[in-house]
Amino acid sequence: MADHIAVVVPGNGHHLGNYFTDRGPVSPRARGAVVLRAMQVAAPDQHVAVVVWVGYRTPAGMAAAFFNPAAREGADDLARLTHYLPRSAHLTLIGHSYGSAVCGLALPIARADDCVALGSAGMGVWRRDQLGSGTRLWAAQAESDWIRFFPHGRIGRLGLGRPPLHPAIHATRFGTGDITGHCGYYTEHSESLRNLARIAVGRYDAVTPAGATVATGEPAPSNRRLVEVTA
Repeated sequence: MADHIAVVVPGNGHHLGNYFTDRGPVSPRARGAVVLRAMQVAAPDQHVAVVVWVGYRTPAGMAAAFFNPAAREGADDLARLTHYLPRSAHLTLIGHSYGSAVCGLALPIARADDCVALGSAGMGVWRRDQLGSGTRLWAAQAESDWIRFFPHGRIGRLGLGRPPLHPAIHATRFGTGDITGHCGYYTEHSESLRNLARIAVGRYDAVTPAGATVATGEPAPSNRRLVEVTA
């Protein structure tokens, strides 16, 4: 049984229709695999697993994402999934872009020890207390990520809420090293990926803050286990 489980929640454009055919480095399958390898490096003496969850209908683009019913619908299913995973395992949700809003909306009823928001336009809520309690909240935003320009307005229930680094949400920001753009957070051998893995295995003291200068180089991973959840 796994000691640590990470649930990877993708954002726009990833769905069942392209999950098995998209083999590129930004595909959910590829991202799940690199997270798994990095977790094995971070905790070589423990059992780790990754769930790649594509159980919701993602919006076609960021304009459609502002109208957020997909996140609200997906959040309930994501929260239910967390309660079916082994309760003895340390559980981390990792949401990229729109996927972070799904994670945020799921948190009040989900079981999660940690939640990581990558390149997040918003957590689906406007205050930290709307995310529930008992989950550590982390965030990463590369300096060149265009997502920081995404509007954070609200019309009724429409809008993605505040980003995790807003003072009202107050996530802990960690370092991403020299990655670039909106899709580089899972770059293999990057400080961003290493920090993801450290959080996912509970090595909080090893997480580097944003702007820190770090040495490179990690030992090679050993065995791995990737679980693919498609609905």
